[in-house]
Amino acid sequence: MADDNQSILVRALPPATDHVLYLMILEYNLRKADLPLLHRLLQDSRLTIKLGWDLIHILLPLLPASRECLVDVARLGNPREVILKAAELLGNTGRSLWGEDEDEADKSDSDSDLDVPASNEGQTNVQVASEVRVKKETHRSSYRSVIEFQALLDMISTVYPRIKTQHPSKFLISTFEAILPAYARVTSSSMSTIAVLTLIEKLCQSAKPVLPPRENSAVNKPTNSEQMSAPDPEGHGETVAPEEAGVQIRLLRSFTTHVIEVYFESLPNVDDGPGLAWTQRYQEMQHPERIVPFQESMQSRFMPLPTRGEFKSGQKLNDLNNRDLMAQRLIRGALYGVKIPWKDVVWVARHSPTDFDNTNQSNSSPILQSTHEEFPLSRKGMLYIMGAELASKVLHEKIDRPPMVLGFHFDSMTGFLNQDLAAIGTEPLIVLDTILLLGFTRLEDNVERASRFSNPEFCQYLQKLSLLSANTPSSSIRYHAHLMATTILHAYPSKRARFSFIQDTFEHCPYENLLVCTIGWLKEEILAAVASESVVKNEAEGIEEAMKKQQLSDDTDAGFTFASPETLKSLSSYLFSIDTPGEHHGGYMGRIPFYMTALNLYYLLWVSPVVCERLQVPAFEKMNDIQGRFVTPLKNICRVLLDDPPMAGLRSDHEIAEVQLLQTTVDMVLAAVERVQSEGNST
Repeated sequence: MADDNQSILVRALPPATDHVLYLMILEYNLRKADLPLLHRLLQDSRLTIKLGWDLIHILLPLLPASRECLVDVARLGNPREVILKAAELLGNTGRSLWGEDEDEADKSDSDSDLDVPASNEGQTNVQVASEVRVKKETHRSSYRSVIEFQALLDMISTVYPRIKTQHPSKFLISTFEAILPAYARVTSSSMSTIAVLTLIEKLCQSAKPVLPPRENSAVNKPTNSEQMSAPDPEGHGETVAPEEAGVQIRLLRSFTTHVIEVYFESLPNVDDGPGLAWTQRYQEMQHPERIVPFQESMQSRFMPLPTRGEFKSGQKLNDLNNRDLMAQRLIRGALYGVKIPWKDVVWVARHSPTDFDNTNQSNSSPILQSTHEEFPLSRKGMLYIMGAELASKVLHEKIDRPPMVLGFHFDSMTGFLNQDLAAIGTEPLIVLDTILLLGFTRLEDNVERASRFSNPEFCQYLQKLSLLSANTPSSSIRYHAHLMATTILHAYPSKRARFSFIQDTFEHCPYENLLVCTIGWLKEEILAAVASESVVKNEAEGIEEAMKKQQLSDDTDAGFTFASPETLKSLSSYLFSIDTPGEHHGGYMGRIPFYMTALNLYYLLWVSPVVCERLQVPAFEKMNDIQGRFVTPLKNICRVLLDDPPMAGLRSDHEIAEVQLLQTTVDMVLAAVERVQSEGNST
């Protein structure tokens, strides 16, 4: 104590100096070793009230050693000033505006497991050292941001219940608006998410009405917070407005949905897929036969490390399990902490942005009405709540058919995909993953609902799914969107509607990969029609089943079948045509996948006796000369491209190999057609 009395912090205490000068002394002289002494000095609430506003930014660079002093400021300082200052400083969190203490930096370096890049050939030691230094500085900056964020949120959770005014919720709005962008900058650490969840839990407790004391409460003792926290110096006996508890809860619900949106959209991709890979994991559980042999499944990568057998790839994979658990904790907090009603989750996730904007006029839910103006709910946050709850049931609880509103998938697609068709598929991957999960978990219901759509509704639904599969950069999302579109297309009862969609896609679609998929759909429809007619002819189908199918079919389907020459006549100009190239023959390169798929279909038309007979392929060939205007020109194009690849615009071995494969395919098709034609002539 004698040494403490000699400290400048004690000798300069007011009234020896005024509070402004004392703050300057603290700013220039405060060190980590002085923090225990400052903690004792701050027990004087009069001093803390005077210093609190300006003391916070002095203490933040000394974290985590200064945490105890920050708690003193939160429980004894002026709560209104402290919460405003904390919100202000949150705006700087994650931007590395404060210096870093050397001791803490050294500790951060020693505690972090930073990978030192190996010296590549041609890379100097100076370059390697520079990369290591940048990586360490980034790690230290992230560490500093997270502990600052945690400390400020801890202060807010302590300060807010101390504010005594009629409408304390007015402090929440500005505080939440400061927290969200700060949280978005530090979401890479699970500690930041835990800090937000802790804040929400504490604020929920403070928002609950205080119960009256029991009769025998004389033996009860004050809680720690009551012993430690000073009263609001600006609170003059004001009573909280009766409606305030409800307002605070609604604000917390809205804030929680925005936190969920920020967290889910900040998750790094897994390979090239969404951060939680819900759809891929669900499909692996439903169809384990589709998992590539000797390759680790996506679901196993999200399992805790001790149960993952030989596939232990280190901390990165354990992080996948951690993010899954954190997502579930966020959803538990939304549904059972702030108690967002499930009916409101469904309503928001099902309706379009226009409906949501008009909530205060059109919706019957009082929660949505009053929340909309004060602090809007996050639509995507509500969608993620539904998706995460559904994922929990199907991936963890193993519920095959969780309850879901019939037709919801089409509603969610309409509400969350871009209204501009050209931009569909560019949404955040987690949005697309959630929409697909909603569709696959009730696929039978969605197929049944789609079968009752009118033809325009059906085409709109399928158009969005197919554009999603064409535009998204994620191969996982692309595959599953295509799988769902294929299932919905083939299940629709009207054959003419299916044909119209295929024809319309050929005519108007600008995406090569979707045109390739459309040829596949056409081939599947032709094979299914041929097989169905064969079954009917063999009388293997019962009368009752035939009548049922006839009832489901559109009246305009009478006499229409994919297994007819008219199908080829209507689509031949789209299937078997060669566009004029650009300046070089290399302009054909972008169409090679389409040409390969069209050749595959042409090959099938000839080599399958049943298909060849049903579609009258020889007569079709004689009238349209597909060999002369499509197959043979492709062979000539391949020859020209391969004669002088650089002149033709082929710049890599991969492009040359593609042309060689096309040439081989053309030769196989021509040989097969010649064989079938010679066999036909001989008979």
